[in-house]
Amino acid sequence: MSARAAWTRQDKVKAGVWAVGFAAVIMVGSWTGATLKQDKQKEEAIRQFRETTPAEQIAVLEERRTDLLEQRATYQRKLDAFRERVRERELDKERRRDKAAASR
Repeated sequence: MSARAAWTRQDKVKAGVWAVGFAAVIMVGSWTGATLKQDKQKEEAIRQFRETTPAEQIAVLEERRTDLLEQRATYQRKLDAFRERVRERELDKERRRDKAAASR
């Protein structure tokens, strides 16, 4: 059996500080590594894009534009549907308010 049977409050705090510090170092290291990897991938993509011919660059950009326009149309439909639901709710509230006022 060890000489110290129970941890003192100071020992617990010290162990907790070490654990938190260790976890923080791991998290910061992971985040930094991920950021560096992302930056490297971005630089590689830019380098590859610059090595392509202007015709290929235009084709890639036009394809991206088409994708973005499709996304815009999708979001616009969702926004229109949302606005319509809001308008219907407001009309419904007005009808209930008018109905309640008329029944008084």
